[in-house]
Amino acid sequence: LVQLADKMGLPFLPLYAWTGIWTSGILFLSSITSASNLVKYLTRFTDEIFSTLISFIFVVEAVQNIGRSFTNPASTFTKGLMTLIVAVSTYVTANTLRGLRNTVYFTQGVRKNISNFGPTI
Repeated sequence: LVQLADKMGLPFLPLYAWTGIWTSGILFLSSITSASNLVKYLTRFTDEIFSTLISFIFVVEAVQNIGRSFTNPASTFTKGLMTLIVAVSTYVTANTLRGLRNTVYFTQGVRKNISNFGPTI
């Protein structure tokens, strides 16, 4: 929202306030009309496509930020390399925690919880 306000030359706080007012109005209208009942008509395909889109956006932004850390004149090569190391370490840690479900460490419940929340951790 800050980037949108900057690009459009609008003051941030009034834009933020109006966004909140409109969102509350839409949520109030949705709750009155029980619009959440429409979710049952969404298919798994729709859910997967939306999840893929969100994931793709996050990955593209992450790669752009890592690339900017190398190409930014104000940044040193060491800073760019450190950014890359932290990003790769985070990815490896998330994948390792996700795969913990198939190991013999901890109890089954602990393994399942860590595996489910591995990417979030």
